[in-house]
Amino acid sequence: MDLKFDLNISQSQKLIMTQEMRQSIEILQLTAIELNSLIENEMLENPVLEHNEDSQKEAAPAHEETVKEEVSQKEDVRWDEYFQSMEVSEYRGQAQSSPDPDEEYGFEKFSSNAQTLSEYLHLQFGLLAQTLSEKERLAGDYLIDCIDDNGYLIVDENYIIDILGVDEELVARVIEIIQGFDPAGVGARNIVECLLIQLRQMGYDDDEVFLDIIRNQLMALAENQFKRIAQATGLSVEEVYEFKEVIKTLEPKPGREFSCFEGVSYVIPDGSIEIVDGELVVKINEAAAPRLRINNYYRSLLKNSQKNDEIRVYLEKKLDGANFLIKSIEQRRDTIKKVIEAIAQYQRNFFFEGVEELRPLTLKAVAEMVEVHESTVSRAIHGKYIQTPKGTFALKFFFKRGYAQGDEDKSSDAIKRFIKEMIGGEDKQKPLSDQKISEMLQDKNLNVARRTVAKYREALMIQPSSKRKEYH
Repeated sequence: MDLKFDLNISQSQKLIMTQEMRQSIEILQLTAIELNSLIENEMLENPVLEHNEDSQKEAAPAHEETVKEEVSQKEDVRWDEYFQSMEVSEYRGQAQSSPDPDEEYGFEKFSSNAQTLSEYLHLQFGLLAQTLSEKERLAGDYLIDCIDDNGYLIVDENYIIDILGVDEELVARVIEIIQGFDPAGVGARNIVECLLIQLRQMGYDDDEVFLDIIRNQLMALAENQFKRIAQATGLSVEEVYEFKEVIKTLEPKPGREFSCFEGVSYVIPDGSIEIVDGELVVKINEAAAPRLRINNYYRSLLKNSQKNDEIRVYLEKKLDGANFLIKSIEQRRDTIKKVIEAIAQYQRNFFFEGVEELRPLTLKAVAEMVEVHESTVSRAIHGKYIQTPKGTFALKFFFKRGYAQGDEDKSSDAIKRFIKEMIGGEDKQKPLSDQKISEMLQDKNLNVARRTVAKYREALMIQPSSKRKEYH
Protein backbone atom coordinates (compact mmCIF):
# COMPACT_ATOMS: atom_id res chain seq x y z
CA MET A 1 0.00 0.00 0.00
CA ASP A 2 1.42 3.34 -1.10
CA LEU A 3 0.65 6.10 1.41
CA LYS A 4 1.74 9.68 0.86
CA PHE A 5 0.73 13.14 1.97
CA ASP A 6 0.31 16.08 -0.39
CA LEU A 7 -0.07 19.74 0.49
CA ASN A 8 -2.19 21.62 -2.06
CA ILE A 9 -3.15 25.29 -2.13
CA SER A 10 -6.49 26.15 -3.75
CA GLN A 11 -8.39 29.41 -4.07
CA SER A 12 -12.16 29.54 -3.54
CA GLN A 13 -14.85 32.07 -2.68
CA LYS A 14 -16.90 31.52 0.44
CA LEU A 15 -19.43 33.70 2.23
CA ILE A 16 -18.70 33.94 5.95
CA MET A 17 -21.64 35.12 8.08
CA THR A 18 -20.10 37.50 10.61
CA GLN A 19 -21.76 38.47 13.87
CA GLU A 20 -22.40 41.95 12.48
CA MET A 21 -24.09 40.60 9.34
CA ARG A 22 -26.27 38.32 11.43
CA GLN A 23 -27.31 41.21 13.65
CA SER A 24 -28.12 43.37 10.63
CA ILE A 25 -30.37 40.63 9.18
CA GLU A 26 -32.12 40.18 12.53
CA ILE A 27 -32.76 43.92 12.84
CA LEU A 28 -34.28 44.03 9.34
CA GLN A 29 -36.74 41.28 10.27
CA LEU A 30 -37.87 42.87 13.55
CA THR A 31 -41.28 44.50 13.81
CA ALA A 32 -41.54 48.11 14.95
CA ILE A 33 -42.42 47.07 18.52
CA GLU A 34 -39.58 44.51 18.64
CA LEU A 35 -37.10 47.05 17.28
CA ASN A 36 -38.06 49.62 19.91
CA SER A 37 -37.65 46.95 22.59
CA LEU A 38 -34.20 46.06 21.22
CA ILE A 39 -33.18 49.73 21.20
CA GLU A 40 -34.27 50.20 24.80
CA ASN A 41 -32.26 47.14 25.88
CA GLU A 42 -29.19 48.32 23.93
CA MET A 43 -29.45 51.76 25.53
CA LEU A 44 -29.49 50.13 28.97
CA GLU A 45 -26.34 48.13 28.18
CA ASN A 46 -24.53 50.75 26.11
CA PRO A 47 -24.33 54.15 27.86
CA VAL A 48 -22.99 56.01 24.82
CA LEU A 49 -26.34 55.64 22.98
CA GLU A 50 -29.25 58.04 23.27
CA HIS A 51 -32.32 59.00 21.24
CA ASN A 52 -31.76 61.60 18.55
CA GLU A 53 -35.24 63.12 18.45
CA ASP A 54 -34.22 66.59 17.27
CA SER A 55 -32.43 65.91 14.01
CA GLN A 56 -34.10 65.08 10.72
CA LYS A 57 -32.45 63.11 7.97
CA GLU A 58 -33.51 65.62 5.32
CA ALA A 59 -31.80 68.44 7.22
CA ALA A 60 -28.42 66.71 7.43
CA PRO A 61 -25.51 68.44 5.66
CA ALA A 62 -24.36 67.18 2.29
CA HIS A 63 -20.97 66.01 3.58
CA GLU A 64 -22.62 63.70 6.13
CA GLU A 65 -22.51 60.71 3.76
CA THR A 66 -18.73 61.08 3.56
CA VAL A 67 -18.51 61.02 7.33
CA LYS A 68 -20.67 57.87 7.47
CA GLU A 69 -18.41 56.15 4.95
CA GLU A 70 -15.41 56.94 7.12
CA VAL A 71 -17.15 55.59 10.20
CA SER A 72 -18.20 52.41 8.38
CA GLN A 73 -14.54 51.38 8.18
CA LYS A 74 -14.45 49.85 11.60
CA GLU A 75 -10.78 49.05 11.72
CA ASP A 76 -8.61 51.85 13.17
CA VAL A 77 -11.51 54.20 13.75
CA ARG A 78 -10.06 57.29 15.40
CA TRP A 79 -13.01 58.42 17.44
CA ASP A 80 -11.55 61.75 18.52
CA GLU A 81 -11.08 62.85 14.88
CA TYR A 82 -14.47 61.37 14.01
CA PHE A 83 -16.20 63.51 16.63
CA GLN A 84 -14.43 66.64 15.41
CA SER A 85 -15.75 66.00 11.91
CA MET A 86 -19.25 65.40 13.28
CA GLU A 87 -19.74 68.87 14.72
CA VAL A 88 -22.62 69.52 12.30
CA SER A 89 -23.76 65.92 11.80
CA GLU A 90 -27.11 64.47 12.83
CA TYR A 91 -25.33 62.15 15.27
CA ARG A 92 -23.51 64.89 17.18
CA GLY A 93 -24.70 65.70 20.68
CA GLN A 94 -27.27 68.46 20.86
CA ALA A 95 -28.91 70.17 23.77
CA GLN A 96 -32.34 68.78 24.39
CA SER A 97 -35.06 71.32 23.78
CA SER A 98 -37.69 71.80 26.45
CA PRO A 99 -40.80 69.74 25.78
CA ASP A 100 -43.90 71.37 24.42
CA PRO A 101 -46.60 71.19 27.12
CA ASP A 102 -49.28 70.74 24.46
CA GLU A 103 -47.47 67.72 23.06
CA GLU A 104 -46.76 66.18 26.44
CA TYR A 105 -50.29 66.52 27.77
CA GLY A 106 -52.39 66.40 24.62
CA PHE A 107 -55.82 64.75 24.76
CA GLU A 108 -54.60 61.83 22.64
CA LYS A 109 -52.11 60.89 25.38
CA PHE A 110 -54.95 59.72 27.59
CA SER A 111 -57.18 56.67 27.19
CA SER A 112 -60.65 56.12 28.57
CA ASN A 113 -61.23 53.68 31.40
CA ALA A 114 -63.99 51.66 29.71
CA GLN A 115 -66.29 49.51 31.81
CA THR A 116 -65.81 45.77 31.31
CA LEU A 117 -68.58 43.18 31.08
CA SER A 118 -67.59 41.76 34.48
CA GLU A 119 -67.75 45.20 36.12
CA TYR A 120 -71.13 45.88 34.52
CA LEU A 121 -72.57 42.59 35.79
CA HIS A 122 -71.14 43.10 39.30
CA LEU A 123 -72.73 46.56 39.34
CA GLN A 124 -76.16 45.14 38.52
CA PHE A 125 -75.73 42.33 41.02
CA GLY A 126 -74.69 44.81 43.71
CA LEU A 127 -78.02 46.61 43.35
CA LEU A 128 -79.74 43.38 44.48
CA ALA A 129 -77.29 42.57 47.26
CA GLN A 130 -79.58 43.69 50.10
CA THR A 131 -82.33 41.33 48.96
CA LEU A 132 -80.03 38.28 48.84
CA SER A 133 -78.55 36.01 51.48
CA GLU A 134 -74.81 35.89 52.14
CA LYS A 135 -74.49 32.56 50.31
CA GLU A 136 -76.42 33.92 47.32
CA ARG A 137 -74.14 36.96 47.16
CA LEU A 138 -71.06 34.71 47.39
CA ALA A 139 -72.38 32.41 44.63
CA GLY A 140 -73.39 35.36 42.45
CA ASP A 141 -69.99 37.05 42.62
CA TYR A 142 -68.27 33.75 41.85
CA LEU A 143 -70.57 32.96 38.90
CA ILE A 144 -70.09 36.42 37.36
CA ASP A 145 -66.34 35.92 37.53
CA CYS A 146 -66.85 32.69 35.56
CA ILE A 147 -68.54 34.46 32.63
CA ASP A 148 -66.26 34.84 29.60
CA ASP A 149 -65.89 37.84 27.28
CA ASN A 150 -68.68 36.54 25.03
CA GLY A 151 -71.11 36.52 27.96
CA TYR A 152 -71.27 32.74 28.50
CA LEU A 153 -71.06 30.92 31.83
CA ILE A 154 -68.09 28.56 31.47
CA VAL A 155 -68.10 26.71 34.79
CA ASP A 156 -69.92 23.52 35.74
CA GLU A 157 -72.69 23.99 38.32
CA ASN A 158 -71.61 20.92 40.30
CA TYR A 159 -68.17 22.50 40.73
CA ILE A 160 -69.81 25.64 42.17
CA ILE A 161 -71.88 23.52 44.54
CA ASP A 162 -68.82 21.65 45.81
CA ILE A 163 -66.43 24.57 46.13
CA LEU A 164 -68.88 26.98 47.78
CA GLY A 165 -70.77 24.41 49.82
CA VAL A 166 -74.21 25.50 48.60
CA ASP A 167 -77.17 23.52 47.30
CA GLU A 168 -78.24 23.05 43.67
CA GLU A 169 -81.42 25.06 44.07
CA LEU A 170 -79.53 28.13 45.28
CA VAL A 171 -77.10 28.00 42.33
CA ALA A 172 -79.97 27.63 39.84
CA ARG A 173 -81.77 30.59 41.44
CA VAL A 174 -78.69 32.84 41.24
CA ILE A 175 -78.01 31.85 37.60
CA GLU A 176 -81.60 32.79 36.76
CA ILE A 177 -81.05 36.19 38.39
CA ILE A 178 -77.88 36.79 36.38
CA GLN A 179 -79.58 35.70 33.15
CA GLY A 180 -82.06 38.51 33.69
CA PHE A 181 -79.29 41.12 33.57
CA ASP A 182 -78.34 43.34 30.68
CA PRO A 183 -77.09 42.58 28.02
CA ALA A 184 -79.84 40.13 27.10
CA GLY A 185 -78.61 36.53 26.94
CA VAL A 186 -75.72 36.96 29.35
CA GLY A 187 -75.05 34.04 31.70
CA ALA A 188 -76.21 31.41 29.19
CA ARG A 189 -74.33 28.11 29.04
CA ASN A 190 -74.75 27.55 25.30
CA ILE A 191 -76.09 29.24 22.17
CA VAL A 192 -79.55 27.63 22.49
CA GLU A 193 -80.03 28.93 26.03
CA CYS A 194 -78.70 32.35 24.96
CA LEU A 195 -81.30 32.66 22.18
CA LEU A 196 -84.10 31.34 24.40
CA ILE A 197 -83.34 33.99 27.06
CA GLN A 198 -83.53 36.75 24.46
CA LEU A 199 -86.73 35.39 22.91
CA ARG A 200 -88.43 35.23 26.30
CA GLN A 201 -87.42 38.83 26.99
CA MET A 202 -89.00 39.74 23.64
CA GLY A 203 -92.32 38.17 24.67
CA TYR A 204 -92.09 34.67 23.19
CA ASP A 205 -92.71 32.97 26.56
CA ASP A 206 -96.00 31.39 25.49
CA ASP A 207 -94.99 30.53 21.91
CA GLU A 208 -93.74 27.04 22.66
CA VAL A 209 -93.66 26.12 18.98
CA PHE A 210 -91.08 28.79 18.28
CA LEU A 211 -89.07 27.96 21.38
CA ASP A 212 -89.16 24.31 20.31
CA ILE A 213 -87.61 25.25 16.95
CA ILE A 214 -84.66 26.78 18.81
CA ARG A 215 -84.29 23.75 21.09
CA ASN A 216 -84.56 21.01 18.47
CA GLN A 217 -84.23 22.43 14.96
CA LEU A 218 -81.74 25.29 15.19
CA MET A 219 -79.36 23.76 12.61
CA ALA A 220 -82.20 23.13 10.18
CA LEU A 221 -83.25 26.77 10.59
CA ALA A 222 -79.67 27.91 9.93
CA GLU A 223 -79.64 25.84 6.73
CA ASN A 224 -82.93 27.40 5.53
CA GLN A 225 -84.84 24.11 5.64
CA PHE A 226 -88.11 25.99 5.99
CA LYS A 227 -90.37 23.33 4.45
CA ARG A 228 -89.04 20.62 6.75
CA ILE A 229 -89.55 22.80 9.83
CA ALA A 230 -93.02 23.81 8.67
CA GLN A 231 -94.07 20.18 8.28
CA ALA A 232 -92.70 19.30 11.73
CA THR A 233 -94.28 22.23 13.55
CA GLY A 234 -97.50 22.88 11.64
CA LEU A 235 -96.44 26.43 10.82
CA SER A 236 -96.50 27.84 7.32
CA VAL A 237 -93.26 28.36 5.38
CA GLU A 238 -93.80 32.12 5.60
CA GLU A 239 -94.11 31.97 9.41
CA VAL A 240 -90.88 29.96 9.68
CA TYR A 241 -89.11 32.41 7.36
CA GLU A 242 -90.34 35.39 9.41
CA PHE A 243 -89.20 33.66 12.62
CA LYS A 244 -85.70 33.29 11.19
CA GLU A 245 -85.67 37.01 10.44
CA VAL A 246 -86.37 37.56 14.14
CA ILE A 247 -83.54 35.19 15.11
CA LYS A 248 -81.14 37.16 12.91
CA THR A 249 -81.74 40.23 15.08
CA LEU A 250 -80.58 38.41 18.24
CA GLU A 251 -77.04 38.60 19.62
CA PRO A 252 -75.26 35.21 19.80
CA LYS A 253 -72.42 36.80 21.81
CA PRO A 254 -73.99 39.12 24.38
CA GLY A 255 -70.63 40.29 25.71
CA ARG A 256 -69.36 41.37 22.30
CA GLU A 257 -70.06 45.08 22.88
CA PHE A 258 -67.72 45.01 25.88
CA SER A 259 -65.00 42.84 24.29
CA CYS A 260 -63.86 45.69 22.06
CA PHE A 261 -62.34 47.39 25.11
CA GLU A 262 -60.18 44.44 26.12
CA GLY A 263 -57.41 42.57 24.39
CA VAL A 264 -57.09 45.07 21.54
CA SER A 265 -54.11 44.46 19.30
CA TYR A 266 -52.13 47.54 18.27
CA VAL A 267 -49.74 47.94 15.38
CA ILE A 268 -47.26 50.69 14.63
CA PRO A 269 -47.19 51.49 10.91
CA ASP A 270 -43.61 51.39 9.64
CA GLY A 271 -44.42 53.90 6.95
CA SER A 272 -47.18 55.67 5.08
CA ILE A 273 -48.27 56.34 1.51
CA GLU A 274 -49.97 59.66 0.91
CA ILE A 275 -51.49 61.19 -2.19
CA VAL A 276 -50.00 64.64 -2.80
CA ASP A 277 -50.96 66.53 -5.99
CA GLY A 278 -51.98 63.29 -7.66
CA GLU A 279 -48.71 61.51 -6.81
CA LEU A 280 -47.91 58.85 -4.21
CA VAL A 281 -45.45 59.98 -1.54
CA VAL A 282 -43.77 57.41 0.75
CA LYS A 283 -42.73 58.37 4.26
CA ILE A 284 -41.10 56.30 7.01
CA ASN A 285 -42.60 56.51 10.49
CA GLU A 286 -40.01 57.94 12.87
CA ALA A 287 -41.63 56.15 15.83
CA ALA A 288 -41.19 52.79 14.10
CA ALA A 289 -37.43 53.23 13.67
CA PRO A 290 -36.16 55.91 16.08
CA ARG A 291 -32.83 57.53 15.30
CA LEU A 292 -29.94 57.24 17.72
CA ARG A 293 -26.84 59.29 18.38
CA ILE A 294 -23.73 59.32 20.57
CA ASN A 295 -24.12 60.92 23.99
CA ASN A 296 -22.32 64.25 24.46
CA TYR A 297 -20.84 63.36 27.82
CA TYR A 298 -19.15 60.17 26.66
CA ARG A 299 -17.87 61.91 23.57
CA SER A 300 -16.08 64.52 25.66
CA LEU A 301 -14.89 61.80 28.05
CA LEU A 302 -13.26 59.95 25.16
CA LYS A 303 -11.53 63.11 23.94
CA ASN A 304 -9.98 63.73 27.34
CA SER A 305 -8.91 60.14 28.09
CA GLN A 306 -5.38 58.84 27.56
CA LYS A 307 -4.56 56.56 24.63
CA ASN A 308 -4.14 53.37 26.69
CA ASP A 309 -6.53 54.34 29.42
CA GLU A 310 -9.07 51.68 30.49
CA ILE A 311 -11.89 54.17 30.06
CA ARG A 312 -10.84 54.83 26.47
CA VAL A 313 -10.66 51.11 25.66
CA TYR A 314 -14.10 50.56 27.17
CA LEU A 315 -15.62 53.54 25.35
CA GLU A 316 -14.14 52.58 21.98
CA LYS A 317 -15.66 49.11 22.34
CA LYS A 318 -19.05 50.59 23.17
CA LEU A 319 -18.75 53.12 20.36
CA ASP A 320 -18.06 50.35 17.85
CA GLY A 321 -21.24 48.57 18.92
CA ALA A 322 -23.25 51.80 18.92
CA ASN A 323 -22.01 52.76 15.48
CA PHE A 324 -22.95 49.41 13.99
CA LEU A 325 -26.43 49.51 15.58
CA ILE A 326 -27.01 53.01 14.17
CA LYS A 327 -25.92 51.87 10.71
CA SER A 328 -28.11 48.74 10.88
CA ILE A 329 -31.19 50.76 11.81
CA GLU A 330 -30.52 53.25 9.00
CA GLN A 331 -30.06 50.38 6.55
CA ARG A 332 -33.32 48.86 7.76
CA ARG A 333 -35.11 52.17 7.17
CA ASP A 334 -33.69 52.50 3.67
CA THR A 335 -34.59 48.91 2.71
CA ILE A 336 -38.16 49.18 4.01
CA LYS A 337 -38.63 52.52 2.25
CA LYS A 338 -37.41 51.08 -1.06
CA VAL A 339 -39.76 48.10 -0.71
CA ILE A 340 -42.72 50.38 0.07
CA GLU A 341 -41.83 52.62 -2.90
CA ALA A 342 -41.75 49.55 -5.15
CA ILE A 343 -45.17 48.46 -3.86
CA ALA A 344 -46.56 51.98 -4.34
CA GLN A 345 -45.28 52.04 -7.90
CA TYR A 346 -46.59 48.57 -8.78
CA GLN A 347 -49.95 48.86 -6.98
CA ARG A 348 -50.55 52.51 -7.87
CA ASN A 349 -54.14 51.96 -9.06
CA PHE A 350 -55.10 50.31 -5.77
CA PHE A 351 -54.38 53.47 -3.77
CA PHE A 352 -56.54 55.56 -6.09
CA GLU A 353 -59.34 53.12 -6.99
CA GLY A 354 -59.58 50.26 -4.48
CA VAL A 355 -59.10 46.54 -4.00
CA GLU A 356 -60.54 45.64 -7.42
CA GLU A 357 -57.42 47.23 -8.93
CA LEU A 358 -54.99 45.22 -6.78
CA ARG A 359 -52.54 43.45 -9.08
CA PRO A 360 -50.75 40.12 -8.51
CA LEU A 361 -47.32 40.66 -6.98
CA THR A 362 -44.48 38.35 -5.96
CA LEU A 363 -41.39 38.71 -3.78
CA LYS A 364 -39.24 38.13 -6.85
CA ALA A 365 -40.79 41.08 -8.70
CA VAL A 366 -40.13 43.49 -5.81
CA ALA A 367 -36.62 42.06 -5.30
CA GLU A 368 -35.80 42.87 -8.92
CA MET A 369 -37.19 46.40 -8.56
CA VAL A 370 -35.23 47.07 -5.36
CA GLU A 371 -32.16 45.09 -6.59
CA VAL A 372 -31.89 42.86 -3.53
CA HIS A 373 -32.40 39.16 -2.86
CA GLU A 374 -35.91 37.73 -2.38
CA SER A 375 -35.03 36.73 1.20
CA THR A 376 -34.26 40.38 1.97
CA VAL A 377 -37.70 41.44 0.74
CA SER A 378 -39.28 38.64 2.78
CA ARG A 379 -37.52 39.88 5.93
CA ALA A 380 -38.33 43.51 5.12
CA ILE A 381 -42.11 42.87 4.94
CA HIS A 382 -42.25 40.49 7.92
CA GLY A 383 -44.59 41.99 10.54
CA LYS A 384 -44.48 45.42 8.89
CA TYR A 385 -47.53 47.65 8.36
CA ILE A 386 -48.25 50.68 6.22
CA GLN A 387 -50.81 53.44 6.52
CA THR A 388 -52.51 54.36 3.24
CA PRO A 389 -55.51 56.41 2.02
CA LYS A 390 -57.41 53.08 1.89
CA GLY A 391 -56.54 52.08 5.48
CA THR A 392 -53.69 50.40 7.34
CA PHE A 393 -52.41 47.16 5.80
CA ALA A 394 -49.71 44.60 6.44
CA LEU A 395 -47.10 44.76 3.67
CA LYS A 396 -47.84 41.09 2.97
CA PHE A 397 -51.34 42.15 1.91
CA PHE A 398 -49.96 43.51 -1.36
CA PHE A 399 -48.37 40.21 -2.37
CA LYS A 400 -51.08 38.21 -4.11
CA ARG A 401 -51.41 35.44 -6.62
CA GLY A 402 -53.50 36.44 -9.61
CA TYR A 403 -55.33 35.62 -12.80
CA ALA A 404 -54.88 36.97 -16.29
CA GLN A 405 -57.67 39.15 -17.67
CA GLY A 406 -56.64 40.02 -21.19
CA ASP A 407 -53.63 42.30 -21.03
CA GLU A 408 -54.22 42.92 -17.31
CA ASP A 409 -53.96 40.79 -14.19
CA LYS A 410 -56.41 40.57 -11.30
CA SER A 411 -55.39 39.57 -7.78
CA SER A 412 -57.09 36.92 -5.67
CA ASP A 413 -58.62 39.71 -3.57
CA ALA A 414 -60.22 41.18 -6.67
CA ILE A 415 -61.66 37.75 -7.51
CA LYS A 416 -63.08 37.46 -3.99
CA ARG A 417 -64.68 40.88 -4.39
CA PHE A 418 -66.29 39.78 -7.66
CA ILE A 419 -67.64 36.63 -5.96
CA LYS A 420 -69.02 38.62 -3.03
CA GLU A 421 -70.74 41.09 -5.36
CA MET A 422 -72.24 38.29 -7.47
CA ILE A 423 -73.65 36.52 -4.41
CA GLY A 424 -74.86 39.82 -2.95
CA GLY A 425 -76.91 40.51 -6.08
CA GLU A 426 -78.24 36.98 -6.62
CA ASP A 427 -81.86 35.86 -6.52
CA LYS A 428 -82.22 34.44 -3.00
CA GLN A 429 -84.76 31.90 -4.23
CA LYS A 430 -82.30 30.71 -6.89
CA PRO A 431 -78.82 31.30 -5.45
CA LEU A 432 -75.74 30.98 -7.63
CA SER A 433 -73.82 27.71 -7.48
CA ASP A 434 -70.01 27.66 -7.44
CA GLN A 435 -70.04 26.33 -11.01
CA LYS A 436 -72.30 29.18 -12.15
CA ILE A 437 -70.02 31.76 -10.50
CA SER A 438 -67.03 30.16 -12.25
CA GLU A 439 -68.82 30.50 -15.58
CA MET A 440 -69.71 34.15 -14.86
CA LEU A 441 -66.07 34.88 -14.07
CA GLN A 442 -65.07 33.24 -17.35
CA ASP A 443 -67.42 35.69 -19.06
CA LYS A 444 -65.24 38.40 -17.51
CA ASN A 445 -62.24 36.68 -19.15
CA LEU A 446 -61.12 35.29 -15.77
CA ASN A 447 -60.38 31.57 -15.82
CA VAL A 448 -61.18 30.59 -12.22
CA ALA A 449 -61.98 26.94 -11.50
CA ARG A 450 -65.06 25.87 -9.53
CA ARG A 451 -62.90 24.51 -6.69
CA THR A 452 -61.13 27.85 -6.44
CA VAL A 453 -64.47 29.64 -6.30
CA ALA A 454 -65.52 27.32 -3.45
CA LYS A 455 -62.27 28.02 -1.58
CA TYR A 456 -62.65 31.80 -1.93
CA ARG A 457 -66.34 31.62 -0.95
CA GLU A 458 -65.43 29.73 2.23
CA ALA A 459 -62.70 32.29 2.96
CA LEU A 460 -65.41 34.96 2.73
CA MET A 461 -67.48 32.90 5.22
CA ILE A 462 -70.34 32.54 2.72
CA GLN A 463 -72.45 29.39 2.80
CA PRO A 464 -72.97 27.20 -0.29
CA SER A 465 -76.00 27.82 -2.51
CA SER A 466 -78.04 25.04 -0.89
CA LYS A 467 -77.88 26.85 2.46
CA ARG A 468 -78.38 30.35 1.02
CA LYS A 469 -81.70 29.49 -0.57
CA GLU A 470 -84.64 31.35 0.92
CA TYR A 471 -88.37 30.58 0.68
CA HIS A 472 -91.19 33.09 0.58
